[in-house]
Amino acid sequence: MTGPVIVLNGQSLELLPERALLWPAMSTLLLADLHLGKAARFRRAGLAVPEGDNQATLGRVDALIEARRPTTVILLGDILHASLAADPALRKTLLAWRERHPEVEIIAIVGNHDRDIRGLEPAIPCEAEGLVHHGLSLRHHPPTATADAPWLAGHWHPVVRLSAAGDSLRLPAFVEAPDQGLVLPAFGGLTGGALVERRAGRRRYVTSGEHVFALDAN
Repeated sequence: MTGPVIVLNGQSLELLPERALLWPAMSTLLLADLHLGKAARFRRAGLAVPEGDNQATLGRVDALIEARRPTTVILLGDILHASLAADPALRKTLLAWRERHPEVEIIAIVGNHDRDIRGLEPAIPCEAEGLVHHGLSLRHHPPTATADAPWLAGHWHPVVRLSAAGDSLRLPAFVEAPDQGLVLPAFGGLTGGALVERRAGRRRYVTSGEHVFALDAN
């Protein structure tokens, strides 16, 4: 499936139904907020959360890599939700996943939950947010002031509530600040979401998992 295309700093970016972003000119796939290890952290706290979320999330990344054949995958922060020291199985899982894609460059932007993600280096190189890549600033947190370059970010876990005929539905969303930046939806399976309302100077695109729909007029 293909999705809407937005343009930032002259770069065309395709919004994918799988809650990811494709940068065709750079053969790059971007994802935000995987929050791997979150289910295990809840289980250690005594909550009955099913196992298998890490494998399910990484399996969805595998499917995107297989379908889109990127040369680079960039993870826009909060890849982890648990300490690698507290969850050694997660480190093994991630390193095994990395080995499945030797032909793909994988870069991690450090998010607020990624306290010890540098323990995955050199297998997965880590960069501080604000790395400028071909004219776009790669971040985890959307900037709160005017940025030096158009940006791509995560962190918000944006969702939109759609209502009709007395019923409602919450769907993951991309949020565009035209000519400024784009917030990606959370990719992970146990991430929840923060409602993003319509606002002047903002465009929202919701994904059903099969299609991406623009909600707000250009």
